[in-house]
Amino acid sequence: MSLPIEEARHGAIPPAVKNATFISEYFQSFEVNKLLPSSYLEVSKFSLKMNCFFYHFKLTIFGLWAILLCSIFATDIQQCTICLQPLKVDYLVDAWGNAFHSKHEKEGLFCYSCSRIISQGVTRGGYVYPDGRHLCSLCQITVVHKDSSILRAYQSVTTQLGTIGITNSPMGIPINLVDLNQLNEKAGNLSHLKLKGFTHFEKKSTSLTNSDKPYHIFILSGLPRLEFEAVLAHEFLHIWLEINSIQLDEKTAEGFCNLGSYLIYKNDDTHFSQIHLQAMENDPDEIYGSGFRYMKSVLLEIGWEELLTKMRTF
Repeated sequence: MSLPIEEARHGAIPPAVKNATFISEYFQSFEVNKLLPSSYLEVSKFSLKMNCFFYHFKLTIFGLWAILLCSIFATDIQQCTICLQPLKVDYLVDAWGNAFHSKHEKEGLFCYSCSRIISQGVTRGGYVYPDGRHLCSLCQITVVHKDSSILRAYQSVTTQLGTIGITNSPMGIPINLVDLNQLNEKAGNLSHLKLKGFTHFEKKSTSLTNSDKPYHIFILSGLPRLEFEAVLAHEFLHIWLEINSIQLDEKTAEGFCNLGSYLIYKNDDTHFSQIHLQAMENDPDEIYGSGFRYMKSVLLEIGWEELLTKMRTF
């Protein structure tokens, strides 16, 4: 299509060229004003967010590594739980994992019941009894020292013994708390440093009235509840042997009665109980240690029901 000459003289532009010029101007405006298509804007925003995310992610990872390194260095500088000075090579650890310098072994105080090292940092101090025993503040919390706590322990022990077939424990047995010196005095020739309980048997006599009690249990004062129950269970089995007229040699009798303590600790199954069970397993005493290990092996082989039946045949 040809254009009129007049229009050509005045610089008229063909429609196709006008369109091209319009498009060119559009892109020129596009560039000048930095206008971007919406899809490109969304991609850019996403990219910016990802950059921020990775920045914070790297910062977090760096922080975690810093904390980890600090904890490693802090672990390397372990302190003595007694003097709070750094531990180097020569140190010991108590039954609860508390580390202390070897030089404190002789001067340090250990809890009579749980074997913890007594210090302000570990146990917040402790107590000393007139008979020379030390007890940490943690064990002191559950110490049996009132008639009400003795009764609760009595009920707990008789219930647990009932589950294995010992259901004829006498009611109203006197239970007295005594210190270590008094306990050994009551025990006479059966006394020893590790004694925690003793049962006195009245000689059978026609002079006993209905109000008289043929049994009297003495237990070391200041014991935490669980240890008190374990000692009481031991003494109850002595009474069970007496009620059933079972005569045993001392090693077998004490080994069997230690199964009462074993029952209480096994049912509890705490770290405190595990420490006492381990002590029973490692006890070098020929009567209490070897006797217990022998009777325990019999128990594990035949069970409580058959063991009690077998004991009645002695």
